[in-house]
Amino acid sequence: MIRVTTGDVVRQLVSRGVFELKKDAEYQISIKNEQIVVNKNGSAEIAYLGNTLESVIQLADMFKKIGTKEQQKQINAALADLVTIGDYWNEV
Repeated sequence: MIRVTTGDVVRQLVSRGVFELKKDAEYQISIKNEQIVVNKNGSAEIAYLGNTLESVIQLADMFKKIGTKEQQKQINAALADLVTIGDYWNEV
């Protein structure tokens, strides 16, 4: 089983620029109450996804349909980083 912490999840998403405002995107990603949140521009939060590796997998799946190419690349890169981190911790 791959182990990553909540801190690992947030750090990787931040480092890949996932939370930066995307001017051409219909949906934005943010953090609220220590959870990943997806917002539709001009409306309230639409999804609270949690703060685990599974949350990032759900985010990647969701943004295959609704995200921009930039968002998809950033999320997938963060997910790849998290899997690598998780594998590293399993070897220790």
